[in-house]
Amino acid sequence: MLELPKLSLVITVHDAFHRVEHVVAEASSALRHAAGLEFVVIDDASGESGHGRLAQLAAADSRVKLYRQPTATGADAASWRAGNLARGEWIATLAADGRDDPHDIPDMLCEAEHRGLTLVEGIPLDPRCRWKKALFRTFRGVGIELAGGECCGLRLVKRDALVALPSVDKLLRFLPLLIRRRGGQTGSYRVNLRAPSAHASPWRLSARSIGNARDWLGMWWLSRRWHSSHTPAKRRVRVYAR
Repeated sequence: MLELPKLSLVITVHDAFHRVEHVVAEASSALRHAAGLEFVVIDDASGESGHGRLAQLAAADSRVKLYRQPTATGADAASWRAGNLARGEWIATLAADGRDDPHDIPDMLCEAEHRGLTLVEGIPLDPRCRWKKALFRTFRGVGIELAGGECCGLRLVKRDALVALPSVDKLLRFLPLLIRRRGGQTGSYRVNLRAPSAHASPWRLSARSIGNARDWLGMWWLSRRWHSSHTPAKRRVRVYAR
């Protein structure tokens, strides 16, 4: 098997009911061919019992880097923070409860290398909901991630692209749009569905998705005016009359 590049696996913990030990053990087995492997665990102000378990894991495994947030900031800010702490060429985000399958990461890497992608999102859709797959693909083509598509935490993104983005609210949902604004390419990959979703009617669109239309318009407006490499040519000087 070909050697995989150096990877940083980001795990954000919100409460004490996590399974980080199981996630680390499973990912270590699935990605044993990686050139380098590290686990960036962001403790998003969880309880003392949960933090104690994470501290023991970090002490026992040198690959585990533990960072504790002083206050709960959410998965978006934690992911941006983890990007600055990671040292791998690629960053993969995994859910702390173990619902994401790390065995999908090598195939996602092959997909990214073959198509020249900067971001690959794992989409665990139920095969019975074919209308849902087409709907998500259509909206994702213009950089919009519907609320129903965020049930999977597995994403693969280049570290350089992630750290260059601004730290904004709902960063993970706006990730495809922001990366495309910087000239990157995004794609999706069908991943293992460990928690099948219930069959839903195509006419019952999520009110959450409709309510987020305002956020998408605001982020679209911001992305058109934000340039990471832009520097003002001349500083504006204000003159006040006395």
